[in-house]
Amino acid sequence: MKKILIIDDDETFKSLMKGELDSAEYEVVCASDGSEGLQKMSESQPDGILLDIKMPGMDGLQFLKELNKKYGEGKTPVLITSNVSSMDNIAEGMALGIRGYVVKSDESAQGIIDAIDRLLK
Repeated sequence: MKKILIIDDDETFKSLMKGELDSAEYEVVCASDGSEGLQKMSESQPDGILLDIKMPGMDGLQFLKELNKKYGEGKTPVLITSNVSSMDNIAEGMALGIRGYVVKSDESAQGIIDAIDRLLK
């Protein structure tokens, strides 16, 4: 069973995606910001990460920088799931090794799961 780490401060989104991913036979671990995400990363060693950009404390781009320092760029595939669709954020995320970017408000839960399936193949 593949393991997904969701790092997002939106409790509703995390709960929805956890339920959908559980149904799709993924194991799910959740964190509310980048600092907690780094801790969960070392504890759970997920196969993929869903990452929000805007969070209190350590945001998604800071998390990516720390992840790359600690584990090396691109070792764990990252899909950004955010409502921020700024080209600057997308470009910075791509430079930090993300594998995809989904605007949460524009995509269904199934669409996000499909993106995860592609990410992990």
